Amino acid sequence: MKTLFINRHAKSSWKDYSLKDFDRPLNKRGKLNAAFMAEMFASEYSIDLIISSPAKRARKTAEYFATAQGISTESIQFNEIIYGASISEMMTLLQDIPSSINKVMIFGHNPTFNDLAEYLDHNFMDHLVTCARVQIEFDIDNWKLLSKNLGRTIAHHYPRMYPEMENL
Repeated sequence: MKTLFINRHAKSSWKDYSLKDFDRPLNKRGKLNAAFMAEMFASEYSIDLIISSPAKRARKTAEYFATAQGISTESIQFNEIIYGASISEMMTLLQDIPSSINKVMIFGHNPTFNDLAEYLDHNFMDHLVTCARVQIEFDIDNWKLLSKNLGRTIAHHYPRMYPEMENL
């Protein structure tokens, strides 16, 4: 059994229009959502590996989750392919994960992450808002076997589903 947590980055700031998209930081709500969602996640799950887009907003979101898990932020694997990736590129990245790893969390961007969730489980029809996470399980023992519609969505979490985050 393999489990993939697809996590979209938290809300980013548009305060400085001179910044490149890649360099946009989290805004205040993004930081609050990331910290809250990371703590909620850590209270229920543990993971073996974190892979993230190196874009600043994805990197910072991944760091909140690593810290909540008690994982060194230096152990996060940053992969440039995730920023602007196609489904084919994401599948190659996922299929290259060692079979000894069972639970993986990836951090990145839409529309790719929404499309990836739908590709892996055609029944996933929701939208991944900022800092949303979808949990997909696969009845496989090797990531190389990952393929279209092989997954089963177990959960979809997003900040505003929690009363504490509703009115931010």
